[in-house]
Amino acid sequence: MQPKDSTTHEAMRQATQLKFTDQTPFIPTPTDWTRWKGHKRKMFDFMQDGNWHSRDDIVEHVGTKGFTGRISDLRTMGYVVECNRTSETGGTTYRIKEYVGTSTTNPNHCPTCSCS
Repeated sequence: MQPKDSTTHEAMRQATQLKFTDQTPFIPTPTDWTRWKGHKRKMFDFMQDGNWHSRDDIVEHVGTKGFTGRISDLRTMGYVVECNRTSETGGTTYRIKEYVGTSTTNPNHCPTCSCS
């Protein structure tokens, strides 16, 4: 069903837009722990200790080679996830450094990564 005029259409469009400017800190609650499933939960549980973890350790613990999307999820939720190149052949380690409460996703967040 189409709106009858452009004013109504604009009101409907604005009502359905996500508010990306809302910088309310994200603090995990018990409800989040039950809602988070699969790889996101495994990634957070494994990395929340703040220690450096190798790609191989993360793959083994999380159960997928495609874990970089979960790292992006953590950054979007407000965690600073650092990465460090450990070898010339591409060895990389990751750690959760801190929680800042707003998205830390940035194309140039560290010298090791060019994205995520």
